[in-house]
Amino acid sequence: KTRKMNLRKRLDMCCISKQIAETGSTSKVLIMTDVSRAQRAAFARGSFLLLLAVSCHAFAFNPAAPHAIFQGRHPVLRARSSRPAASLKLRMVSQEMVQGVVDASQAGLHLAFADQGSNLAGKFFQASLLPYLAFLYFLNNNGAKTPKLSGFGFGFLLLFVIATIPTGIISKTVYGVSLADVDWLHGSAEALLTVTNILIAVGFRDAMSSGTAEGERGTLKIVAIAIAALVAGAAAIGSPVLGFEAHTPFLAGLGDLPSNFFASMGAASEPANALSIPTWAIHFSSVFEWIFAMRLVWDYADASKDQTWKGLTWGMLPLHASGVAACTYHFFYNNPDLSFLVALQAGLTCLGNFTVAIAAARIALANGWKVPFFSSTEAASQQGDEKKQFLESKPPQESDTMLIAKLAGLTVTSAYLVKYGELFLSLPFQANAVAAIAMVATPPALLASFYLQKAAAAQEAA
Repeated sequence: KTRKMNLRKRLDMCCISKQIAETGSTSKVLIMTDVSRAQRAAFARGSFLLLLAVSCHAFAFNPAAPHAIFQGRHPVLRARSSRPAASLKLRMVSQEMVQGVVDASQAGLHLAFADQGSNLAGKFFQASLLPYLAFLYFLNNNGAKTPKLSGFGFGFLLLFVIATIPTGIISKTVYGVSLADVDWLHGSAEALLTVTNILIAVGFRDAMSSGTAEGERGTLKIVAIAIAALVAGAAAIGSPVLGFEAHTPFLAGLGDLPSNFFASMGAASEPANALSIPTWAIHFSSVFEWIFAMRLVWDYADASKDQTWKGLTWGMLPLHASGVAACTYHFFYNNPDLSFLVALQAGLTCLGNFTVAIAAARIALANGWKVPFFSSTEAASQQGDEKKQFLESKPPQESDTMLIAKLAGLTVTSAYLVKYGELFLSLPFQANAVAAIAMVATPPALLASFYLQKAAAAQEAA
């Protein structure tokens, strides 16, 4: 047994020497402990958690930090590397895998599927965080009387942003493709966005029906956190334990039809990276819920007698366009020739985060908020108390059951129409940039026209 172990060490050292000779450098050779499949899995899990932590830190403070892991400059790894080299049992990891992890760490920083596009998209996504944090700060100002559940929902969106980091890393390191092409990871991450929009919409709806912004629906919050935990757990065990492949459908492809179901009618065959019905449903649900939330925010302005809330509806419009851009990219089966759509999505997200931050600042200013350190806290508090909003109770026009049924019906119908209807068209299989831009621009333009008409009607009535 000892001779076999010594022989294995010699073979490993030969592999290392050969790799160094081929690359001409030792900086690209990664050495790691490895004696069994269980230990490899444990190492992978530990590396995943470390990379996630450093990526989150880098996103907020230093975009170059993840690369320090592979250059031995990270303080944690520097401390670990001080152990005697003789205590390690060595194995070679290919240079391609190392480069894949480096690329994945950068993709994780780009957030929200930015690994599909260029560096410009990543810069937009990173730049969008600060204005969104400002938005949350102003929105949760006491004087604004934001419904507590909606405030929780807007904050919950950060979990979706964080979730795209490890899922992007897994898609790159395990499967070698972008997150948008790994259906089970894609759908899992997108589910958090759907939960976010539900929390926002329910919060505003409850506030107007009850006449108070204090309702929290603790059970709904617990469910939301449980879903986030399930997404995290699925991402951790999906590949190593459950054996999920790159194109394993989300939720086992619930509702998917057989691949040749429409072949006799002249339908084209789906590419391997086509979205499943559950993933398409998640996307459409998010879009429809956001539109519904925009309408509720508009109505909340009348219920609270604070017209500055209507500015938030306008501020949410670029974020709606961002969601449409993502759906358009998936409509074209994530065609690399249309990767500008990813940069467009990222740019619209960044723009939208700035517009909602400005809208929230207007709401806060209208309700007594003062610049810290430049005004009396007591005076600002008194002014806020004087301008506290009175919510006019408005019973909902339809029951929760009817509303859920309508949303579910619209979501499922849209998912089936797009997934299988596009198989009868040639457009999705072409890189038609003009058509893609038109598809992105049309829904937000129609929505803007709708609110312009509502604003004009309100002015005439006044």
